[in-house]
Amino acid sequence: MNYEEFIEYIREHLVDFFERQDWIHTCMQQEDEAIQTTYTEQESRYELELHKVIKNNGVTLDGLTLRRKGESVSPNLYLNGYYDSYQMGKPMAVIMEEIYLQYQRVGAERDLEIDDLTDFAAVRDKIVVRLVNYDRNRTQLEHCPHKQYLDLAITFRYLASRDAMGMASSLITDQEFENWGIAIEELYSIALFNTMRILPWRIHSLTQMVSECVRQKAPDKLVEELLADIGELDRSEDGIHMHVLTNEAGINGATCILYDNVLRQFATTLNCNLFVMPSSIHEMMLVPHREDTDAHFLAELVSEANQSTVGLVDLLSDRIYYYDRDTDTVSIYTCPSDE
Repeated sequence: MNYEEFIEYIREHLVDFFERQDWIHTCMQQEDEAIQTTYTEQESRYELELHKVIKNNGVTLDGLTLRRKGESVSPNLYLNGYYDSYQMGKPMAVIMEEIYLQYQRVGAERDLEIDDLTDFAAVRDKIVVRLVNYDRNRTQLEHCPHKQYLDLAITFRYLASRDAMGMASSLITDQEFENWGIAIEELYSIALFNTMRILPWRIHSLTQMVSECVRQKAPDKLVEELLADIGELDRSEDGIHMHVLTNEAGINGATCILYDNVLRQFATTLNCNLFVMPSSIHEMMLVPHREDTDAHFLAELVSEANQSTVGLVDLLSDRIYYYDRDTDTVSIYTCPSDE
């Protein structure tokens, strides 16, 4: 079936599938088998809603909200990835089961108490900043408070929760901002302070990250050999002199370039200026500016990564930036031949 037919199948069958799964789990929990009954269709306890959700860079996804009647909040699940699995041969029965299990995993979000966004005093400690690409988000930026930064935009979000499953947040719109009656600079100061407090920055060398990945995913018999090769490369003159700047959650960590003194302290430690490479909305790559640093290569690396490995929803920018420690400023870097 095509994508539209897939969505319609979900619309017609998912509620009944959930009802049957609930009944099965209830029966499995019954100690007295005599009271287990045969499943019969009844008035549904679920309400299903399918809707379009505009994500970063204008990416539109099909969102699924399924809540038990009487609940005011329910997790948002996206169907686009499930259709990709269907196209690769995964049976619909398995996909429906995966949706059910995912719903159960993130079900704790149904118990969230959402603050009244019109009450600034109630939400001011939960407002955070996020960096997005300016041009790719122009339509959305027309309806929300923001600050332009380089070729990016600083937006503001209400952080409803943060746990092992990730973060649940919503974009602050012009409507909420106008109700608050504060200046954009005051909002930015409050939100940046909250972001630094809630999501502290982290800097790791690229070799550290690769080594950790090897320890977690490589076959045991290859771990020692691979780690030795990585260590040898790191010690060589052609070593990987890159560091990853992100936050402790690893989510929307590119925002850390806005944090107070982070780039200044790191540049001071290395005693040099920095090239800053936006590898995605989740992290920035920091490269010390040495005499032999090839800026063209860095720019090509970002461009090629965006085209081949970074999904559109995670893309931040095709440009690279330059941090000057003397002026403590970040600017868009233009390679000499591009001038």
